[in-house]
Formats: sequence, C-alpha cells, structure tokens
Amino acid sequence: MIDKGLDDQGFIAREGSLDRVQPEFGPLVEAARRGIAETFGPDRLHSGYLYGSIPRGTARPGRSDLDLLLALHRPPTEADRADAAALEAALDAGHGVVDGVGILLVDTATALSELER
Repeated sequence: MIDKGLDDQGFIAREGSLDRVQPEFGPLVEAARRGIAETFGPDRLHSGYLYGSIPRGTARPGRSDLDLLLALHRPPTEADRADAAALEAALDAGHGVVDGVGILLVDTATALSELER
C-alpha cells in the first residue's frame, strides 16, 4: 500500500523509471550519467538519482527541468558544489530540451538518516 509517497515498508515509493523517459530527453539523461561519472567518479560518488517529471514521463520539452540528487560518500565540499554547478551549466547549455538543471548534493549518512526517512 502506498501512502503519501511511501511504500508499505516506509521507504520512498518509486514513481519514475528510465523506461518512462521520453525519447527527446534520452540524450540529456545519458549526458548527465556520463558527466556525473566523469566528474565525481567512484571515490566521491556513492549513487545518483534522477527524479521529477523526466523519469515520470510527464516532462515538457523546453519547460521542464532535469532534477538530480547525488549521494556522496562524505559530506559535500565547496569543490563538490563547484563541480556540480559546472555540470549543471554544461548540461543546461548543451541541451535546449530542458529549462535548467538542478543537482542536489548530500552525503550517504544524511540521506540514510532517520530524520530523512
């Protein structure tokens, strides 16, 4: 049973899927995947999450934005934030299909904390 965005175990219910990404957003999602891997690498990046209208399949070209959450192994530094801002700008400039790119940075301890749950 899903209630208020949670599944029956209290975890965030998955509302999107890569299968729902509309074809016009596919190149952007792939560019984001590559850019995240190249920018943050396995030493910094624990996991990345695409959320919002694009994985729900409800995005509108030229009006929707790209929403990403990156969980890092340690708390984000100013260098991490600068790298995320540069990646946001590059993705936004290179893909007119979106009206902005937003990357949220958290560390795994925060993301998995009881307060966030």
